[in-house]
Amino acid sequence: MIGHKHMIECHCILPIYKDTKPTIYHKFITYSKIDGGGKIIPKYVNCNSCGITHYVYEICKSDIKVGKEDIKSIRTIEDLSLGLPDKLVEILEKHDCAIEDYELVEDILDHEIFPAELIINREIIDEEHHIKLLKMYSMKKFKIESEVIKTIVR
Repeated sequence: MIGHKHMIECHCILPIYKDTKPTIYHKFITYSKIDGGGKIIPKYVNCNSCGITHYVYEICKSDIKVGKEDIKSIRTIEDLSLGLPDKLVEILEKHDCAIEDYELVEDILDHEIFPAELIINREIIDEEHHIKLLKMYSMKKFKIESEVIKTIVR
């Protein structure tokens, strides 16, 4: 079963929100694998802003591990890249994809969940979402396509 991308709230505050009331805490995306029973497999992740370590135990829920920052036992993009085809790594690097995208691609390939898609770029132009998709059809067949999603129905 394929996992899910979801957001985790940290205790850090980005400088842009420093004086905002009520306090707006930083949120970041993580990827969690799902077990056979439909529950996430708990894991540790580091905040992409302050580095504090979170124990992710449910979708959108984590516990902060006080006194633990940037633990080195958490897999990095470089670690994940070792198990992915070079061409896919090249595509992910070129589009500045985040670690959760690498984890998703790894999960797709490990479980041979084809066809599969990953949004590798998104821009909003004149109230339309312009997205670039990485489409994966097999372990060796991928394609990049662009699509426009209209957000206003007239």
